[in-house]
Amino acid sequence: MKKLALFPVEPIDHLVQPGQFDQAKLTSPALQLVSDFKQSQPDMINDAVAASDVLALMQLERCKLKLVVDEHGELSGIIHLEQLSDQAIMRRVALGDNRQEIKVADLMQPRQRIKALAWQQLQHCTVADVLNTLQSTGEQHCVVVDRETHQIRGVISAQDIARRLQLPWHNRQAPTFLQLFDNISA
Repeated sequence: MKKLALFPVEPIDHLVQPGQFDQAKLTSPALQLVSDFKQSQPDMINDAVAASDVLALMQLERCKLKLVVDEHGELSGIIHLEQLSDQAIMRRVALGDNRQEIKVADLMQPRQRIKALAWQQLQHCTVADVLNTLQSTGEQHCVVVDRETHQIRGVISAQDIARRLQLPWHNRQAPTFLQLFDNISA
């Protein structure tokens, strides 16, 4: 058995993250944008959890988007950090809801309003193809569905695309595909 040498972590040693090595471009394969749920666990939250608890959790995790699932683990919607804002909660309170009783299900984008791209199409597309396709919808995110097996395989987010392409984005609100396309075209 080999004995390994331990040494102190020096001030010049820096943390690295996958994004620092991501060489995504507009001509990159579109599937490079997708975190395949067959390979990585999706960020999920139960639809019955209190919205205020989810807001605190997402801020702590530095997570901007979670898939919302029902008691059977099936997709019921998507929740974005901005949907949990004080303004969104106050709108519900103004409608008569008790702040502590507002659930994720009350604020999420429901399943029937979620847009999807086919996994099979993405196998033959580029990042630019995805942006061109989605720019007209103004969607901030969409799911990726394997149409043959009817499995939700991933999520594509405009904010993730901006980060991966290293586009300057100073807006606190997540960019839409239309805004990203305009930024790239400029």
